[in-house]
Amino acid sequence: MSDIDTEGTLQSPTISFDETNNYLLIEGRSTLENPAKFYQPLISKLENCKKLPARKMEIDFKLEYFNTTSSISILGVLKCLQSIRTDGNEVVINWFYDAEDEDILEIGEDFSTIVKFPFNLIVNSN
Repeated sequence: MSDIDTEGTLQSPTISFDETNNYLLIEGRSTLENPAKFYQPLISKLENCKKLPARKMEIDFKLEYFNTTSSISILGVLKCLQSIRTDGNEVVINWFYDAEDEDILEIGEDFSTIVKFPFNLIVNSN
């Protein structure tokens, strides 16, 4: 399987999935008209990870903004990660937010509740 390395644009986030090191980064903005199409290759890749032996996976969400339709797709990614975790893998989600951006913090808290496992809520240090 190959890694995913998609450079972000004004409408789409950077997605970098290093399968060898079990590390995923989703960073930037997501204001796509069809986010399901954009996130589907990542979800498919994550679905394939469920077939591999148990391991630890770390995910950094560094989203500065995303629209409602993107949030549905992001939740789809999180539910896939929840399934990977349920299958005996350790999944660590780091949810980054700016100190003055309570909306992104609250969304991280809400998503953590929905998928029923804790996120590391981390203030950006930039």
